[in-house]
Amino acid sequence: MTSAASTQDERFRPLFELTPQPAWVYDLATLRFLDVNAAATRAYGWSREEFLAMTLRDIRPPSEREYPETVLKGIGTVERVHESSVHRTKRGQIRRVQITSYPLEFDGHSARMVLVDDMTEQLAAEQALARSEQKYRTVVEQMQDVFFRADEGGLWTFLNPAWTTLTGHEVDRSLGTHFLNYVHPSDRSTLHDALLPMTEGSAESALVEVRFFHRDGGYRWVEASVRAVREDDTAMSTMGTLRDTTQRRAAAEERQRLATNIRRLLDASGEGIYGLDANGVVTFINRRGSEMLGYDAEELIGKPMHPVSHHSRSDGTPYPVDECPICLAVSTGVACEVDDEVLWRKNGQPLQVEYAASPVLERGRISGAVVNFRDVTARKRAELDLIVARDAAEAASRAKSDFLARMSHELRTPLNSIIGFANVLLKNRGDDLSDAHLSYLNRIAANGRHLLGLINDILDLSKIEAGRMTLELGPVRLDTLIAETVGEFEGQLRDRPVLLRTEHPPTLSAVVTDEARLKQVLINLIGNALKFTERGEVVVRLEVNDAGEPLRLEVRDTGIGIRADRLDAIFNVFEQAEAMINRRFGGTGLGLAISRSLCELMGHRLDAASVEGEGTTMTIHFAERAIGAHVATTMTPVNGKRVVAHHVTPAGETQRTVLIVDDDQDACVVLGALVHEAGHRAVTASSGVEGLRLARELRPALVFLDLRLPRISGFDVLRILRADADLGATPIVITSVVATDSRSALSGAAELLDKPLDRDRVLSVLRRYLPAGAMVRLA
Repeated sequence: MTSAASTQDERFRPLFELTPQPAWVYDLATLRFLDVNAAATRAYGWSREEFLAMTLRDIRPPSEREYPETVLKGIGTVERVHESSVHRTKRGQIRRVQITSYPLEFDGHSARMVLVDDMTEQLAAEQALARSEQKYRTVVEQMQDVFFRADEGGLWTFLNPAWTTLTGHEVDRSLGTHFLNYVHPSDRSTLHDALLPMTEGSAESALVEVRFFHRDGGYRWVEASVRAVREDDTAMSTMGTLRDTTQRRAAAEERQRLATNIRRLLDASGEGIYGLDANGVVTFINRRGSEMLGYDAEELIGKPMHPVSHHSRSDGTPYPVDECPICLAVSTGVACEVDDEVLWRKNGQPLQVEYAASPVLERGRISGAVVNFRDVTARKRAELDLIVARDAAEAASRAKSDFLARMSHELRTPLNSIIGFANVLLKNRGDDLSDAHLSYLNRIAANGRHLLGLINDILDLSKIEAGRMTLELGPVRLDTLIAETVGEFEGQLRDRPVLLRTEHPPTLSAVVTDEARLKQVLINLIGNALKFTERGEVVVRLEVNDAGEPLRLEVRDTGIGIRADRLDAIFNVFEQAEAMINRRFGGTGLGLAISRSLCELMGHRLDAASVEGEGTTMTIHFAERAIGAHVATTMTPVNGKRVVAHHVTPAGETQRTVLIVDDDQDACVVLGALVHEAGHRAVTASSGVEGLRLARELRPALVFLDLRLPRISGFDVLRILRADADLGATPIVITSVVATDSRSALSGAAELLDKPLDRDRVLSVLRRYLPAGAMVRLA
């Protein structure tokens, strides 16, 4: 290097060393470093000696090392070059730099001096800013809400893509247009009023809900959130968001509509209804609840209900919260129903109520309860009145029952004597009775029996209506019952062209029913059939299933029949098929009504079918539960006919002693005459004590026992005789006006005969228990 150059270099070096920028000088031919300053060694990490042993290739990343060969050599003697480059430090860090180079003669070498500006951090910041801008741009563009900017004149300067979704207008065509062009005319004044405080400087933001038109028609409800952007003292632009609230508003309107409907329904309810939160505080109450408690709704909402209206019991004693079912429903989630408590009105008066509390669950947690309550004051008063009326009715029923019992005894006792004595006189009539007298006796006996039947029917009907008719259920052999009942009608068939016969299978099962009541029904049906059949036949037919279980019992006649429109009427009280029938055949019209009631009481069904002029069929349909265990009964044919074999004992002495225990002397006389008629000896006793004494002395073959006796009742006499070792097997026949009604207490009796006594039944009993020999009746 020349001396002039050396002098120049010496002047340059202090500046070169003191500059804060990294700087170096490199040989254009070899690209080797000729000199470096201290800033370069600090920035890159190599020492001066290390730098001077390196070339430009060594400070570049491997991917950039070919760059000096192709580019740097092309720079040559260009006066000034400013370009970006990538360097690396000794530690391998990549640095992005801006370099400025100048041509230079250095120690005889064609060289260039390089000044380096490290742009790494600046570029990183710029890239971060770019990424941030991109991120926020992406967020803005992806927002479902419209993000907008508008200048001081109200023209759109920025709209994100959500604008197109909201209004249907393209963003590019909307920019530069006024925002009011898209607002519903009716809402423009609303929007103007909301933005006015911002324009005046008294507010920095506004929130308003208006309608924006959609390009395809209709409009959207939009919530506009606007913020002022002040660029100087006079100009103000705006920015903010537009949110579509159409669905939210519709949902809110629907909720409001539902809430209104629910409120109307609650207010229309006849019950009081209120809601509680988890602390027992009233959240709502309907109109009826407010009216019953005497409070306005505003007086209760927000207050705890228990201390307001449920603080005390009906007797005025305190009602602890931890014992209140409503509070427990709120705290424990256990629903409750209470039918007799009080709520307290605003005026301090108690209100008798029944209520139910139902817990309300939200996400599995108890959030409160709903309580509905009803004023039961009137019902409680009605229940009290009902109790009073029931007691009065029961008292009346007892009085009626006592009256019926007394009347039964008072009416039947003289009738027993009237009918009995008439039958005695008719049986033992002599030459001293004229035909007229005999006619009178027949009328007395017939009218007595008619009056007795009427009394029995009325008493039975009264018992059924009063619900006092009792049943004694047990297995009943229908073939035997039918045979006995048919046998009692044989006397009515004399001199009449009517055949009474039975039809039933040889083997059948028993039914579980009340034998006495079923026999009463059968007597009514057969009696009616015979009464309305002047010629032909009456058939009692029993139908069974394949197992021999009775299904139906029919009483079929060939009588006058019943019109179809009168079939239902015959089962009404005091009704017959036609008025003329009553005049022609007589009767009260009670028999069929009582029969149907008794059948229903036993669980059976009584129906009627008839053809006018051809006959009638009455059918008893047995209840399924009435079918009992199989009891076989064998019928033996005699001369081609079926016969019923009655109980037969070997013939003994022809005259037996029969003890009659009855305090009614007329009854003793009548019974005694029938005993004598049957060929036996009658002995009477007027009290239970006397009857027991005579029974032990005479050892009678049969005892007729009344129940209403002085000093000791017939019930006690029956119990004592049954317990006696010598008399326990003696047949005891109860004769009383309450015989059938007292069946449950007379299980030890052989037979039950109601007074007034029927002559044929008494003789039938005497033949059964005191037979002169075997009797066979053809059926």
